[in-house]
Amino acid sequence: MDRSKPSLLHSNEGFTLLETMIAVSIMLVAFAAIMMVQSSSITTTIKGKNANIVGMLVEKTMIETEQLVEGKTFEEIKTEDSGEYAAPYQEYKWTRKIKEVEFPSLELPASPDGGETEGINKITRLITTFLSKAIREITVTISWKRADKEQSFAITTYWVNLNHELSPAEQQ
Repeated sequence: MDRSKPSLLHSNEGFTLLETMIAVSIMLVAFAAIMMVQSSSITTTIKGKNANIVGMLVEKTMIETEQLVEGKTFEEIKTEDSGEYAAPYQEYKWTRKIKEVEFPSLELPASPDGGETEGINKITRLITTFLSKAIREITVTISWKRADKEQSFAITTYWVNLNHELSPAEQQ
């Protein structure tokens, strides 16, 4: 046996404490980065799932509103309504607001002779009144709580009832 080489058991070769600490530090940074990416991925997945649920619920509520409005005059429908969804979506609530659309006055300024614009202004008042009575803005809002914060999503659409008849009082 050659005694000139030290055996592996008695060798002074190996990692120093400093090298070991650096290696562990690098591993910790890598693991922390992996955990951050994983956490971000989970958060994004939850937000995506929530957006999907809210989209489905708002579509459901809009379809129900369309069925509610269909074949009725606007005066027969409640202007505000709200409720909660059944399980498994009981943490979501909805509100529906139906309001008349206010159109601006389209009247022309009076001309010096007063004859020409009076007829046009009567027609524009009639059209403005007809459109205001025939169109409704319907807003559906879905709200829910996440992390002790109230969150909501609203969508607005317009329903038109072109069968609306103007009463003689509205034609003035």
